[in-house]
Amino acid sequence: MCLLMLGDGDVHRPWVRRIALASVLLGAVFAFRLVELAGSGALSVYRVGDWPAPFGIVLVIDRLAALMLALTAAVAAPVLLYANGGWDSQGRHFHALFQFQLMGLNGAFVTGDLFNLFVFFEVLLIASYVLMTHGLGRDRLRIGTQYVVLNLLASAVFLVGIALIYALTGTLNLADLALRVPWVPAPEAALLQAGALLLLVVFGFKAALVPLAMWLPGTYAAASAPVAALFAIMTKVGVYAIWRVHGVVFGADAGPSAFTVQPILLPLALATCVVGVLGALAAHTLPRL
Repeated sequence: MCLLMLGDGDVHRPWVRRIALASVLLGAVFAFRLVELAGSGALSVYRVGDWPAPFGIVLVIDRLAALMLALTAAVAAPVLLYANGGWDSQGRHFHALFQFQLMGLNGAFVTGDLFNLFVFFEVLLIASYVLMTHGLGRDRLRIGTQYVVLNLLASAVFLVGIALIYALTGTLNLADLALRVPWVPAPEAALLQAGALLLLVVFGFKAALVPLAMWLPGTYAAASAPVAALFAIMTKVGVYAIWRVHGVVFGADAGPSAFTVQPILLPLALATCVVGVLGALAAHTLPRL
């Protein structure tokens, strides 16, 4: 990434494009190899710094995580090829920001704890905001400012939800949470459920779940084609986080906190489908469609 930033400019752009494309293609090779390894059902866990869980950072690869990595790589490669056709020259440091965005996407899919999920969400926010305003333009700056303000509010809600869960369980590791949440006493379960609902608000915002989808149409319409393609993966991060956190931690074995969000999740999902279809029928331009 540093090489891509240092090489920014017309003179070095051909080399920057080659390095960026080679990086994405190499990542795709590793992603599809991980799909093959995860196909057996085995769970791969990497402990960063060799610190044991739940105290250290863990990266976890299972079938779903591997498939999401492969999906990201499958989208990133053609997007970068398109951008290399000339769009990357409309602003500075496009390729470094593109790699930064991919790091946030991949990290969100493989992280094994809530705090690092928050960190990767912030990585996504930083990279996506700058990429969205790449090439400038009044509409992009206006929509980009709205986008970053709303995401900062979501980040604050995320921190409050994390704080509630940590205060009651003493851990943020997802596997450890799945073991501790069922033993939270019933009088304290209401606070734990409040934390789970706050996380649903954050993940629903990232996934553009109705009624939290107000940012999506304008953002897609203002963003350029390569950036909009990456944003399509970003919404999947929200869906993935809902599945991971509320399926693993607050699932059937969560004791008093079991199925905290499921009663409202299905109506919201159906409402999102209906609003999405109606919005597509009413769209007059391809980006809004």
